[in-house]
Amino acid sequence: MVLVGCLGPDTAEWGSGGVEVDFSIEETAITTSLGASKSTYESLSPIGCDVGEEVTPAKNASTKIKFTGFLSASVLYDSHDPINGARNMDTAVTAAVAIQAMPIGDARNVKDGEGARIDIKEWNIPLMPETRAGSVDLDEIDSDTDSDWYVLGLIPTTENVNDGFLALTEWHKPITIHGYLISPTTVNGSAFTIDGKAQTTGYYRSSGSIAHTLTDNCNLQVGMNNRQSVYVLVDKIEIDDRVISASGNHDDEWKYGDVPFIGRAGFITFFLFVGVGGAVGMFLLSQMIVRQGAKETMKTLLGEEGLQKIKQVAADLRNQRKSGSITPTERKRQQAKEDKATQKQRAPPKRSSKKDDSGIAGFDLDSALTGGSTDGPTDFGGGAPSVVATQESIKLEKEMARSDVVNSGGFAPQESWNPPPAKRERSPVSNVVSSETPPKRKEHFSSVRNDSAPRKAAAKAPVKRRAAKKRKAVSQPKPEPEYETKQEQFEEEDDFSDFSL
Repeated sequence: MVLVGCLGPDTAEWGSGGVEVDFSIEETAITTSLGASKSTYESLSPIGCDVGEEVTPAKNASTKIKFTGFLSASVLYDSHDPINGARNMDTAVTAAVAIQAMPIGDARNVKDGEGARIDIKEWNIPLMPETRAGSVDLDEIDSDTDSDWYVLGLIPTTENVNDGFLALTEWHKPITIHGYLISPTTVNGSAFTIDGKAQTTGYYRSSGSIAHTLTDNCNLQVGMNNRQSVYVLVDKIEIDDRVISASGNHDDEWKYGDVPFIGRAGFITFFLFVGVGGAVGMFLLSQMIVRQGAKETMKTLLGEEGLQKIKQVAADLRNQRKSGSITPTERKRQQAKEDKATQKQRAPPKRSSKKDDSGIAGFDLDSALTGGSTDGPTDFGGGAPSVVATQESIKLEKEMARSDVVNSGGFAPQESWNPPPAKRERSPVSNVVSSETPPKRKEHFSSVRNDSAPRKAAAKAPVKRRAAKKRKAVSQPKPEPEYETKQEQFEEEDDFSDFSL
């Protein structure tokens, strides 16, 4: 990703938030916001190469000055801090380079590792780098030094050149910079001043022992001090056989992240298919290896039969899921919901505060008084309070009526006695009549007759005794003890109708 330009250093912004240069051969204006405040420098005169009988630097020259050599160090600026010493035209510089001056052929013949090595300590001021021990110390270069050096403060003339300064981060390469020097005088010939002070350091020098001169191919000569430190309005850069042009339309235009042979787009495609695809493929392969190892381990521990059973269970689970069956976890969750719903339904209703709780639970007093209940015996007195008439009392009244008929001279046909069933069914009034031995019954006062003698004779009549003997002689299963007890009590009971005692 570093190679294709996705990661890397940033250059200064082009425009109102960074630096902007309105360049022309006749007149140039620079506006920069990289310093403490926004600054504008107008009416600048570029110095180019005037090719004539002599090759000399001059204003309004169309040919650019060259700076050729071997790139040994560089730095990019996205801002300048005045506290560190950068001032005036320094704030318009977006890159600085240290180039060992030599013909381009010699620079291409420098082998890797044989070029000058510079150890940068600080490079806050573009034209004054501070270096430490290395093969070359830029602070110590003088007339006795064996090598010639350019220390250049680069000012871009177009946005494409400003972006192309990223190529300078790749050191130890042959390089040629094409550009213009800045004249210390303005277009009208007056001295170029900033804050009332004339500017000379870093600008074109036309006279004296340190005057700038050019070679026949427009290369700036280093001079007797073996070092040239100047500002350059950059129009073009040739680095490692690639070109950074002002327009960006050169046939060999350099692009950050461009890869030889396959290009930037080819490298990105290669990375996606081979890099990402290979990573995914290796992950899948590792998963297959892990699963195969786990399968072999299970095969050793469980055997073939155990594996077949496990596969069958897994297949059954899949089939159940396809058929709509739910998992145990879902079943538990559903059961919990149903239990909660059931508990809500079983919750006791709120008791009304107006309900009368004085009555007995399970007993409706109004229904009992009005006779509206259908749970009691059917032989009540038509809804009015009366004595309950049981089957035994009704039978006793019938026998007493027959005795009265016999005593009065009539004949009553004797009914044949049928033994009671082996299992006596409960009467619907079992909740009223107890199964225990009832106390001796007494005749209601309404059935008492005035003639007690006939009643006594009727009770002791031979017919009654013969009937009793006949019933005893019949071979039938014994009646229930409760029934016999009632008969014996009735037969042995004293004459309760005789009130003379």
